[in-house]
Amino acid sequence: MSEIWFINQYAITPDLPGGTRHYDLSVELVKSGHTVRIFASNVNLALRRHIRNLKGKLWLEELVNGISFVWIKTSLHQRNGWRRGIGMLNFSYNVYRAGLQRGVLPDLIIGSSPQPFAALAGYYLARQLGCRFILEVRDLWPQALIDMKEIHPQHPIIWIMRCVEQYLYHHADHIIVLAQGAISYLQEKGVSANRITYIPNGVHPDHFVPRRTRQEVRQLHGFNGFTLLYTGAHGPANALYTILDAANQLKGEPGIEFILVGDGPLKPCLQAQAHRLKLNNLRFLDPVPKNEIPDLLHAADAGIITLKDARAFYNAVSPNKFIDYLATGLPVLCAAPGDVARMVKQYGCGLVSAPEDSTSMAKQIMQLATLPAGKCAEMGSKAHELVMEQFFIPNLAHKLLALI
Repeated sequence: MSEIWFINQYAITPDLPGGTRHYDLSVELVKSGHTVRIFASNVNLALRRHIRNLKGKLWLEELVNGISFVWIKTSLHQRNGWRRGIGMLNFSYNVYRAGLQRGVLPDLIIGSSPQPFAALAGYYLARQLGCRFILEVRDLWPQALIDMKEIHPQHPIIWIMRCVEQYLYHHADHIIVLAQGAISYLQEKGVSANRITYIPNGVHPDHFVPRRTRQEVRQLHGFNGFTLLYTGAHGPANALYTILDAANQLKGEPGIEFILVGDGPLKPCLQAQAHRLKLNNLRFLDPVPKNEIPDLLHAADAGIITLKDARAFYNAVSPNKFIDYLATGLPVLCAAPGDVARMVKQYGCGLVSAPEDSTSMAKQIMQLATLPAGKCAEMGSKAHELVMEQFFIPNLAHKLLALI
């Protein structure tokens, strides 16, 4: 059987906040007899602090349910500024060093691109160690930054990322994309379709089970009335000011509340805005471990997903939170463009509003909150159907096993 390495700076174990894609897939790979190591940063993206003490070492290896997590020494950052960029480069350099020093030869390295330099380190490791390399395209770097107008298209960092992007696309042995729309993007960059496999984010049924009753969690967190829950990053891409504006329009509507769970660089600004608007119908909660997300979702009445109205998000995103909402059977209020909105409409598992349009969102929330209980249950049933059809981790792992 094969020795498989995943390189993903933001990979986590279920006891931490974040996405468990590689953990969930690895559970299935280990069942099939493969050895799996996940190389991740010892700085958690949501918590913005060190989550493992390396005691001056370059890495720390930890066995979690048969999977080896290799925590890599990485510098801290608090905002999306130059320190985060340094952290990305720091992780990429250190993971390359750690891979060479491990003393184990992998058969396959999968380099994931929440940031492209880590994937590039994975490529060079694979060539140095004489194994295959698969690039996993999660975000369209640097196109997403350009479309969000975060960086000018002529900025030197964009040129560098373009070079890294093109190099990886054309030198990887194969490419995995998490969103179907990314296929056409890669083809425009000269990548042939037979070198691309679509494996989206998903949910593992054994890893997504609530541990408390709905009522216990509602009492614990003080949920009252019709509760709309957002779980995830509070960053520029997430357009959470749309939720705040909608909550402001609905302040006079009793029984509707908004709960935003997570952290990110814009959270202090969002909290300040909520305070200025005197939003007594909206609250912020700290990030919670992934294994506590099912409890929160089962205690809510609907899940919200928002994204900026940026071209890169129309077809090239596979949000974890969206799949988590579906797995819980929550109706989804979707204010994101492209494929996500299309699925919500096609399967009838929620309502759709225009991205970054708070008035449209407020109207859809009122419609959702006043639906008969039977209609909400029907949406939840359709959500579960969509999960089993497209986002069931054991099935997605079979696709990955076919590549391996």
